[in-house]
Amino acid sequence: MPGEPPGHPAPGEERAPYAGVTVALVTPLSDRGDVPRPDVARLVGSVRRHVTALLPALSTGEGWALTDRQWQDMVGHVVECADGTPVLAGIQCPTTAEVAARARLAARLGATAVVATTPYGPHVTQREMRDHYAAVAEAAGLPVVVYHESVISGNTIEPATLLRICALPGTAAVKDSAGSAADTRALLAAGPGVPVLQGLEDLVGACGDVDGWVMALANIEPALCATAFATRPVYDGAVRDACTHHGLDRPDWYRSLKAELHRRRVIGSARTATPEGSRT
Repeated sequence: MPGEPPGHPAPGEERAPYAGVTVALVTPLSDRGDVPRPDVARLVGSVRRHVTALLPALSTGEGWALTDRQWQDMVGHVVECADGTPVLAGIQCPTTAEVAARARLAARLGATAVVATTPYGPHVTQREMRDHYAAVAEAAGLPVVVYHESVISGNTIEPATLLRICALPGTAAVKDSAGSAADTRALLAAGPGVPVLQGLEDLVGACGDVDGWVMALANIEPALCATAFATRPVYDGAVRDACTHHGLDRPDWYRSLKAELHRRRVIGSARTATPEGSRT
């Protein structure tokens, strides 16, 4: 459609939730610590026309630090404000039982899919990782996006295990945030059978022909992210420069995003759920 930004669907066109740019949303918090619906509405409204999916309550949304009420309100508000855009509910909990419980709640709230890590801890076996994703999909009745990382979970999905997880009926995609462009390219070459989304901005120019990007930067530069994805690799340098300018290379990148969104009056407070000085 002439005049529309890349990533914006034509009238009547359904958005594909596992392609293009997914925005990893920050979680707006009031000074009292609740999640204000008007702030969520402004945030979603500012990015929605440029992205193909909305991802609340994952790492950029401080999902590991949200209370049950904050998590439920954030996911619920995003679903209410999505206006047809798919909502992939992030879940960061240490056990399969806790992830499954939130996945069931995400289904009741109207989420399109859930995005989850493995259970936490170095003791988790590869078989337990596979069984975890099968159990979460069965519990929720929703597609599951594998959050492939090691910082939060404290463990690593081996390549062969990841392919077995991709073959599960409930697996919809992989959000690859493991930190290696070479490993992302190897996953693509192995033919996982599901879409692969690159989840780290600093790797989008080197990760190969992935199906989509999951970007924290899209909270404040959604048009740039959409244009960069549509015209790869022309705008790779612009993405890198924007990430550096906005502090996305810091371990507490979500603070920088919230501060900028507060400065722009998109959200009413730059408050975070994570205590100052804590590490993600």
